[in-house]
Amino acid sequence: MRKNVARGALLGIAGQAWHLVTAFLLYAFLARRLGPAGFGQWRVVLSVLVWFEIVVNAGLVKVATKAITEAPEKRASTERASYAGQLLLAAAAFLLVQVLAGPIAALLSDPWLAPYLRIAALDIPLYGLFLVASAIVLGEQRFERQAVSWIIYATAKFVAIAVLVAMGFSVRGALIGNALSSVVGFAAVFVPWRRGEASSREIRDLTRWMIVASVPFLSVSLLEGLVQSTDLWLVSAIVSSGVLVGLYAAASVLAEIPLFLMTGLNRVLFPSVARAGAEGDARLAGHYAVQGVRIALMVTLFSVGLIASTGRLALELVYSNAYAGAFVPLVILMVAAVGRTVRAACAEVLMATNRNRLAIASLAGAFVFEVLLLAVLVPRFGLVGAAVGSALAALVAGGSAAFMIRSSLGLQPLLTLARCALAAGGVAFALAYLTPSSPLALFVAYPLAAVLYIALLRLTGEIGADDIASIRAARAR
Repeated sequence: MRKNVARGALLGIAGQAWHLVTAFLLYAFLARRLGPAGFGQWRVVLSVLVWFEIVVNAGLVKVATKAITEAPEKRASTERASYAGQLLLAAAAFLLVQVLAGPIAALLSDPWLAPYLRIAALDIPLYGLFLVASAIVLGEQRFERQAVSWIIYATAKFVAIAVLVAMGFSVRGALIGNALSSVVGFAAVFVPWRRGEASSREIRDLTRWMIVASVPFLSVSLLEGLVQSTDLWLVSAIVSSGVLVGLYAAASVLAEIPLFLMTGLNRVLFPSVARAGAEGDARLAGHYAVQGVRIALMVTLFSVGLIASTGRLALELVYSNAYAGAFVPLVILMVAAVGRTVRAACAEVLMATNRNRLAIASLAGAFVFEVLLLAVLVPRFGLVGAAVGSALAALVAGGSAAFMIRSSLGLQPLLTLARCALAAGGVAFALAYLTPSSPLALFVAYPLAAVLYIALLRLTGEIGADDIASIRAARAR
């Protein structure tokens, strides 16, 4: 089982990495085509859409994955109930956006957002179908099929959005292309329904149970979405300059990279911990929890080192010189990503082990703390204040979430934190000393930095023989 999980984790991260590559290319294109103000509108609309899509992204799909993982003999009925429940939730979320688009635009101080939000909502039912099909495949432990489908989805999103914007449809075209790509993703992952003996009444009862059971997962994800986007929304509402909103949006996109990459791992972490728990293997469940937090720290601290030393060049490479003013918020938001990725990994462990109340309580506390910080800092310090508030709240939330599963983690995450911070500092120093002269030099500098980082982790003992053996076994399969 460990080999399958290791391979699934590698494939999941690989799929997210390709998604990241296409997103980089897409954002580079959109930033130049739309300009800072238009790009800011696109990002704000997308952040609102993502929050509403949590209804179909993290509630019932989690229940479906967990149910199929723990009771594979009932998967035929579970699949049908999953699709039925997802369609009901998607319809409700879609209608809610149509009704609330105007008030949301008013709160964010941009009336142009209302029609954009209504167009963006077209993606909710389409994306919902894609996600429930992906969740079913995950529950069956078919990690390769799931990873490939996300690669196809990412490619389709890049092509559809780029083509429509290039044709002159601007932000509207980008939003329509976003919805069309979900259709392609669903087609790539969909598996025909299996025949089952369950009656229509049994399917309805199972659907009702799944919707109710999804409430804790949905609550956690809605809170997590609020924590992740509140800073951008408050910047949009308080900062009067559309250009400054665009700069902060650009910084937030780059700062989401570590969490984005970790999404591939978390998709594997949740069913793996759930399966180990269902089989009564607490030691194996603890092993997966430790590995999840370790990888989160490795990825995020490396990202902090890269951005602290080459952030200005990265902004110029991805966006253009017009976005250079986002450098300081970008560095601070990258630090926030450390706490966010650890918190996300710990939340997956808490939910997989049925500690729903702890997960909800930690996120609710993080949200309240962040809102209080942002309410004080954004009016006084603008973009930097928003980034600092987000970073402080994220680090506190990540630490508290790790404390909640301390019995599974032990002292290993603290050792990992120290070793990765040391290695990331070495990488940052090397990059700052070399000082690449051109943004294009980052294509060479970053791979070399990754090699140096891994070598330093190997020297400090963070990457051991067991880790190498797991990677080799996953590749061999």
